[in-house]
Amino acid sequence: MSSNASSKNPISVSAEKKTELYRLTNPPVIAWPTLAILVFIVVGIVGTDTLALQGHVPLWAAAMFNVLFMYPIFHVAHDATHRSASSNVQINDWMGRIALLMIAPQVSLSTFRYSHMIHHRFTNEAKDPDHYAHGPWWNIVFRWMTFDLSYAVYNWRSGDPRGVKTLKDTLPLAAMTVAGVAALVYFGYGWEVVMLWLIPARITTALIGFVFLWLPHLDGDEHGQLQHITTAESTQNNLTAGTTVRMGHEPLMDTLMQWHNYHLIHHLWPTTPSYNHRKVWQLMETELRARDLRIQHGFALIPTFHPGGTTVIGSH
Repeated sequence: MSSNASSKNPISVSAEKKTELYRLTNPPVIAWPTLAILVFIVVGIVGTDTLALQGHVPLWAAAMFNVLFMYPIFHVAHDATHRSASSNVQINDWMGRIALLMIAPQVSLSTFRYSHMIHHRFTNEAKDPDHYAHGPWWNIVFRWMTFDLSYAVYNWRSGDPRGVKTLKDTLPLAAMTVAGVAALVYFGYGWEVVMLWLIPARITTALIGFVFLWLPHLDGDEHGQLQHITTAESTQNNLTAGTTVRMGHEPLMDTLMQWHNYHLIHHLWPTTPSYNHRKVWQLMETELRARDLRIQHGFALIPTFHPGGTTVIGSH
């Protein structure tokens, strides 16, 4: 039997694991860790901005603090995109909207959701919108800093009525954001807008593009040079090799990568709350190691390709 996991050769789940797998890969009524992170974000940003505006914290320090508080926004917005933050759709979507409001008020959750679903459908293929996050070294950081805007452009150019429809949500938000920024500049708060929102938001967006869009979809060419996993063969007909698993240094990597060091789990079971990724790996490790895997060991960028059945349980 082929070691490739595909729709024709799915990953088998034994009867004794099905109940636990279902529990781990489906959203609870409230994903309390996700809600706690959202509260951390909102309280942190609002508190930092308030202290800075009152002169208790210098703007440069507040900008750095806001990067710290904005970075976990990916977890909340991403899980809400997959409706993993709550089984209640309204609560889930409001959690996502509030998270995005803190960093990218100009783009709607629906715009992110459409583009990200296309990424899952066409991972590493020509239609994958996350191709934008991969490119030549001289503009790669700019791409990471602007991938949120690229999603709106992608949806507009998609020709898919569902993608274009999401812009009906984004355009009013973009207009209100521009109007709000213009008003703040008019009243003399232009520098505060730049330091408390624009610079931290772009730095954070670049970090998110690097950690979550770029790192888990890397490969090495025949010369050992970095490249994007580009072949459709590696994704559509080999699901477990279409993205990477990063082994080692847990729980440090769990924190720094917001549980997407096990990004493969997300692509196999997308509704999994991110904080359950490693638990799903541990549950399904035997079945997954029987398949082809791309493993990034430790802090490595280029993954090592491991044919199915060539690694043992618990190995890195």
